[in-house]
Amino acid sequence: MKNMLIFSTILLISGCTPIVKKGSNQTIQVVQPNNTIDNYQIVDKRHNRLLTIAKELIEKGDRKEAIVKYLNPVIVDYEKIYANSSKRIYNARTKEEYDFYSMSATNEGKESHILSDNWSKAYYMKGYALLELKEFNLAEKSLRKALYLSPSNSKYLSELGHLQHIKKEWRESLKSYGLAEKSASLFSPKSLKKEELLRAKRGMGFAYTELREFNKSEAKYREVLNIDSRDKIALRELKYIQGLKR
Repeated sequence: MKNMLIFSTILLISGCTPIVKKGSNQTIQVVQPNNTIDNYQIVDKRHNRLLTIAKELIEKGDRKEAIVKYLNPVIVDYEKIYANSSKRIYNARTKEEYDFYSMSATNEGKESHILSDNWSKAYYMKGYALLELKEFNLAEKSLRKALYLSPSNSKYLSELGHLQHIKKEWRESLKSYGLAEKSASLFSPKSLKKEELLRAKRGMGFAYTELREFNKSEAKYREVLNIDSRDKIALRELKYIQGLKR
């Protein structure tokens, strides 16, 4: 029952039979859409290439080129393909995430269609690039589109929390990071779970500090150190909080 409540809260922030690998927390494979396009996996691979190039351009600082030449074409492709779909479209990274979205759609009386995360990743990367360009409103719109497709993606939730932090929306930032923390524990791929969990906890700690709830902030940073005793950010922030409390 507790997990169901957590799941419901995670979905609220965002506004075909799968082929999956056996075993816990395995990344799901692409789902073949019915009567949508042929050779979906070929198209998906092409989108992978475009997203890889976009990532490289963003890292080099060519954010506008990444958006216009690579991210927007991927987004437009998916928006055209699924424009008339009557199903609830989701993007998932793991079997746990897939199962949760499938269950959520069923509980709402809808049929789900769950794909790889390329579509939501394109929205996320566009949001990230727009954030770097200080286009905050456009960045938030893109991030929320990513979260509509992947409402339990810890990485996307933390990025929204970061944007809200920049806008000094501390309570909203705390909420986003809190959901990111829960999502990391429940749904993140094993290889990314620690990284995404730590980012969410640090984000919560920072929001608590800005809200001057120092005991909660200290507690969250100590949770970080319980996972990674050498985390430089947590060590630095704890020292800063101790100075504020004197």
